[in-house]
Amino acid sequence: MKFKLDVMRSAVMAALAVVVASCGGGTQIEAFVPKRVIAFGDETSAIKSSSDGQGRKYTVNGVEFFTDTSVSPSVVIPVSPTKITCASNAIWVQQMAAGFGLLFPECAGSATTANGEMRAAKGAKATELGAQIDLFMAGNNGTFGSNDLVTVMAGMNDIIELYTSNQPSPTANSSALIEAARQAGTEVGAQVVRITDRGAKVIVSTIPNMGLSPFAAKEEAANPGEGRAALLSTMSTEFNTRLRLKLQDVRDGGRAVGLILADELVLSMTNNPSLYGITNTTQGACGTTTVEQLLQCDQTTTQDSSVGLTYGAAWLWADDTHLGPNVQSRLGSAAESRARNNPF
Repeated sequence: MKFKLDVMRSAVMAALAVVVASCGGGTQIEAFVPKRVIAFGDETSAIKSSSDGQGRKYTVNGVEFFTDTSVSPSVVIPVSPTKITCASNAIWVQQMAAGFGLLFPECAGSATTANGEMRAAKGAKATELGAQIDLFMAGNNGTFGSNDLVTVMAGMNDIIELYTSNQPSPTANSSALIEAARQAGTEVGAQVVRITDRGAKVIVSTIPNMGLSPFAAKEEAANPGEGRAALLSTMSTEFNTRLRLKLQDVRDGGRAVGLILADELVLSMTNNPSLYGITNTTQGACGTTTVEQLLQCDQTTTQDSSVGLTYGAAWLWADDTHLGPNVQSRLGSAAESRARNNPF
């Protein structure tokens, strides 16, 4: 069966216009200066602590480089043996935090104070976001501070799990999958509202369009004519639509929330890769097949890690479903800009 994209109703588009106006519009009268940053969501926002202090991430991990002057012309190459540098190839929440002089303890380097809390975790889905928030509040007098800057990004794992749990033919159950994706988007939005009700400021991101991922490309190639990539796109779009609609419930005209659009960024990078220094939008730079393997991927193990190549920076995706360092960096810049300019 050929699955076709749903047509967005004009009423929904009109509602979205209200959300866009209320989330991320305007400028700050008085600069918001966060004292702490807290990251909630899935592994897109996660840094994993380790006893060696490497602070690995679920993307292409950065390594230490040096200039080899023994050849002419000299070249910049990774140190051998490999030394992971967690401050390099920063993920989006890490880069945003650094813009305000804040650090996560999982990648604090030599700093003695790290005013960040990493609550995002591998595999987290929309329904688990509430538990992350509960656990945080249990150790913080049941609330947030007015100078807390919170990040939220979750939903990618919902889309993939819904899709993969409906084999061998997800498109045969498309209506139910789309509705479940909508509910997940509403749930993430509700948790954002809950955080703002307790006084914090939030930067929330939409999820990437998973129909543009290498995972979707593989599914499409293995099942021609079924419209599997289109289904993943629709599920992602409906998730993001419901997330944005739910943000209308944020009090004070949505001033406590800044919205960044990972879906639009990934779409733009897919359609215009050369504008972003991207050469590969269809494969994962790491060539890994599991999330745990991705944690071990670094600039020396990517599929373009030879001298003179980009060490993964020119690949949009780190693996079949996770974002590479190029788009992570751009999301971080967008998040910092929104946090500085949103009328918090």
